[in-house]
Amino acid sequence: MNRSHSILIRKNAILLFFIAMVSFCNAQILKYHYDKEMIFLSEADNEAGISVRFNSKDKSVPVYSISYNSEKKYVRNTINFYYAYRKNIYRMDGVLYNKKYVSANGFRTYSASSPIRYFKKASDTLYDYKSYKNLEKRIATDKDGTKIELFVANLKDGIDYSEPALFYLSEHYGISPGLGKGEVVVYANYIFNNNYSSANFVQLSDINEDVYFNKEQIESLIDDKYNEFSKNIMPVKNPAYCSVTSFGGNVDEKTREEIQSFLSEMCEYFELWSKYETNDQFKKYYDSEANRRVEIYKNNGELNEKQLKVYIDELSQIKSLNSEEKFDSN
Repeated sequence: MNRSHSILIRKNAILLFFIAMVSFCNAQILKYHYDKEMIFLSEADNEAGISVRFNSKDKSVPVYSISYNSEKKYVRNTINFYYAYRKNIYRMDGVLYNKKYVSANGFRTYSASSPIRYFKKASDTLYDYKSYKNLEKRIATDKDGTKIELFVANLKDGIDYSEPALFYLSEHYGISPGLGKGEVVVYANYIFNNNYSSANFVQLSDINEDVYFNKEQIESLIDDKYNEFSKNIMPVKNPAYCSVTSFGGNVDEKTREEIQSFLSEMCEYFELWSKYETNDQFKKYYDSEANRRVEIYKNNGELNEKQLKVYIDELSQIKSLNSEEKFDSN
């Protein structure tokens, strides 16, 4: 074998190894598309509720939930989703970063506590509620005597809404109504000792979003091997504030806590997802997330005007460390 042929073989082997590694990394990332949103809103407060998102055409896409209007109301965009792994179904807790990247941070084995399943048609009378017409009333009675009235619409669109409805109703209200295709639970009444307690009503909307889950991260959390996972994915370099951060003398304890919360999430985001984004994209997310949180603090009053000014100034100074030439080696 001549020398040039040997070099060619080695180059091809290296190339194949690189391609295999890229394929392996990509296999760990699960990309799902979501086209429908089912929002369970409180009748008492139309701004409070839960958004359940799903794919109306592909049932293999995991349903997930997030607080309604979470982007504008909550510092942490916490989400819940179910994950099937080793013959178990886990209810996962996590954070949604940058509107598309999921980081799991807790779980429990899912087991619905004997949800009420059997609802019967109450009468031939049909009802209207908000924009919904011709709702059928179905009723059931719990073991403690609580009566539950469900008002069900048939949208006749052929979409199976049962899983996203179950995701919310079984978890929050202990009911699991059997729904046919196109059927949606629009409204519910709970009656105990002749007292009515209205639950949430539903709004449906079309969405267009892609969300990414890290398979290895989720499964290492379930398997109690997260420390090992973290060591394996640790970037060669990361922003210096992920190691140590100093603050100005005018930063009080509350402001320090909020800054550290922000930086901690930036570091987790960088650790989990930096290899899938450019440094410029990371910088843009840092800015947009800082601005989003500032607006939330203005609305909820967690930081007063003086604290908010210090918060903004500190993050503006720290963001210079997002340039790659200033990264620390791990």
